[in-house]
Amino acid sequence: MTHRILTGLVFSTSILMLTACAPKYPNQWMPKGYSYQDDTPITSPAPSSPWLSEAEIKNTDNLADNNAAWQGAVFELVDGLGTSLPMDGTAVYVAAKAPVTNQDLALDHYMRQALIQKGITLTTTQGMGTMLEIDAVPLTNDAALAKAKTLPTFTYVEDMGLKGIYLLEASVKDASGAALGQSASVGVFPHEKAEYMRLPGYSIAPVAGITANPTPIYERD
Repeated sequence: MTHRILTGLVFSTSILMLTACAPKYPNQWMPKGYSYQDDTPITSPAPSSPWLSEAEIKNTDNLADNNAAWQGAVFELVDGLGTSLPMDGTAVYVAAKAPVTNQDLALDHYMRQALIQKGITLTTTQGMGTMLEIDAVPLTNDAALAKAKTLPTFTYVEDMGLKGIYLLEASVKDASGAALGQSASVGVFPHEKAEYMRLPGYSIAPVAGITANPTPIYERD
């Protein structure tokens, strides 16, 4: 009799254990990544911080115009370098002149596109091969305006609006730092956004590209 009771208890306990192992949740206890943690679709992730909402160019026509203006000015800049750019496969290291601004970063992007289309080999290793130093300065800068006036491709009109007009410069140097060739052009970017008004005592310029300290994503305890 005792044996039958014990057997019944063991059987009942086994049933309860098996029932406890039934799939209460679709993924049971085994983790399968983030898809089961939150099924909310990511439609518009928040931009990186710091961020200026007014810096966004939401009009696609304006974006297209700015893109075409940058490409034209940069191709003119590259053509002005002539034969100083190596065409024998020698690597070219592109670097923006400090301090690096948002316009310098844009110039870097379009310059690399132009060089690749020209068949130039690029490198990310500083000190390797030829160096191409680039710079973008707004014509609101007196020195930049004075140099722009000497360019045959730019016509200055007295009291003309200078907002959105930039002097683009490029200088090719060898491994020793000696200049091999220089070029300059003027870019007119009507939809370029460079300065934003702030309260008195605050900067009117957004955080400048790679010279800013990045916000850490992960921190150790």
